[in-house]
Amino acid sequence: MTAKFKRIFPVLLIAIAAAIGFLYMREPSVAPEEITHARLERLVSANAIAQAEIAPRTPAGMYTIKGKYLKSGKKADFTVTTHLSEPLLEKLLSKSTTTMSMPHLSARSKLVEMLPTLFIAVIIGALLFYQMRATRSTATHKIRQRPSVRFDDVAGVDEAKAEVREVIDFLREPGKYKKLGGSLPKGVLLIGPPGTGKTMLARAIAGEANANFFSASGSDFNEVYVGVGAKRIREIFNQAKAAKPSIIFIDEIDCLGKHRKHDQNGESQQTLNALLTAMDGFNSADGVIVVAATNRPEDLDDALMRPGRFDRKVFVSLPDSRGRRAILNTHSRNAPIEHPEKVLEVIAATTPGMSGADLANLINEAAILSAQRSKANISLAELEEARDKVRFGIERRSMTMKADERRVVAYHEAGHAIAQLEQPLLPPLHKVTIIPRGMSLGSTMSLPKEDQNIHSRTYLLQQLVVLAAGRAAEQTFIGDITNGANGDLDSAKNIARKMIHDWGMGQKLYYEFEKDHAESEINTLLTDAYKQALAIIEQKREQTKLLAETLLKEETLARDQVLKLLGIEDGRASKKPLVIADFLENGPGSPPPSHYTNN
Repeated sequence: MTAKFKRIFPVLLIAIAAAIGFLYMREPSVAPEEITHARLERLVSANAIAQAEIAPRTPAGMYTIKGKYLKSGKKADFTVTTHLSEPLLEKLLSKSTTTMSMPHLSARSKLVEMLPTLFIAVIIGALLFYQMRATRSTATHKIRQRPSVRFDDVAGVDEAKAEVREVIDFLREPGKYKKLGGSLPKGVLLIGPPGTGKTMLARAIAGEANANFFSASGSDFNEVYVGVGAKRIREIFNQAKAAKPSIIFIDEIDCLGKHRKHDQNGESQQTLNALLTAMDGFNSADGVIVVAATNRPEDLDDALMRPGRFDRKVFVSLPDSRGRRAILNTHSRNAPIEHPEKVLEVIAATTPGMSGADLANLINEAAILSAQRSKANISLAELEEARDKVRFGIERRSMTMKADERRVVAYHEAGHAIAQLEQPLLPPLHKVTIIPRGMSLGSTMSLPKEDQNIHSRTYLLQQLVVLAAGRAAEQTFIGDITNGANGDLDSAKNIARKMIHDWGMGQKLYYEFEKDHAESEINTLLTDAYKQALAIIEQKREQTKLLAETLLKEETLARDQVLKLLGIEDGRASKKPLVIADFLENGPGSPPPSHYTNN
């Protein structure tokens, strides 16, 4: 059966079934006239029956008569189910055009009537069988492979690679460990955010160990048919045992191994039980290791997480500056970059929070930009533009805005930028633009100079002030507020809520029953941040206006341009924390300062 025929076979079956069903089930275009017993007697007496077919019915003496009678010189169809007396039945049978269906002859006609129904049933059965074959284990159709990926190809996850080296060594030389009573870990769970290289690391483990690699996604084991997922689990484990040493990789295992609940469907529970049983059913002698990946370990069932199933839990975190540099080196091997040592160092330092997938995308976007500009090499300009595109979204220059809307956006972004310059703990301003980018109509961008893993309360409060400054600028200069601050307000509420509920940064630690008091303090944080933002915009009124009007002309201003425009030489409006910091230390609810020092 060719691949093309396999694709059209289900469609063909459905079309045939639909055609037969339509022809068999459709009503006649003109329904026969239903007549009464008295009318039948009159037609027989008048010798007006042109054709008749009599079929016995139960109880005895009941008959169904179908046929044609003469009506205005034409033949018309009729039908009637009634009791026939012997004289009336004899009159009908005396006609040469009358036929009688006897009971012992009806079996064949019934079989003929049933044939279309049987044919449709066969087609439906064939469709179900075809679907069951098509939904056989995806893992079964995955040709086992020996990946060419090695640890040198996986950059930025040195700690994770170190943790799995013992697994590789065990697969290579199992005897060394067995002499000392050691056993091969049954499972390795890779935990980390999306894009950090969990799948590539799993391939590298198989490549380094020279093991067969069977891959599947957690969703491949979920089907509407109960038992299909469990069958797939058994199939892939049997294949892996037959091809040892081997690694079974299950990506997004949280789709398969979620916490079991009372209201969970039977298919999901049966599939998970099959996985648990399969992992218990092999030992180190089988030479099989299950490697799974997830970014939601909290969703996994406890029975799946216990030792003896997933013995190793390896955390694959976002890369630090050194890791990002290594990832950039890996993905730029075939990319002609001008002054790569210096350029990649700059990009690595200004991309904190980016995953390996983001950095690979960044290099690719930079290459596309260079090709579009007919350049022979990739320069820092293309890499920085690609970085902004990946981090902040694509510019939508084709979007048109009315003049008054552009003015609102300009003052909104100017408010953010001015407030950003007044916060000594926050990352430095990178760029401010009123060109729509991503989902926003304008952007004020900041780029951290280094990785920061811990944020202080003061740092977070300064973030709230910057988020509120766009709305404050609208109120100060436009005299009204718009829905443009929607995203800012959502971000501010999330930060404030985490500060009070999750991080204990309120006036006290709140318990669940004190939720109302906690919400009150959240509102106080947001209100105070907005008051501070209003005070900053009012004090820096002329600078805010100058920046907004310049944005209306230039559309985009880089950090150096903003500093030069505002006459700031050292990169900050203040060399030390402003009076705002003193205000923040006094706690929420205290009045905002009446003025700010700017030394």
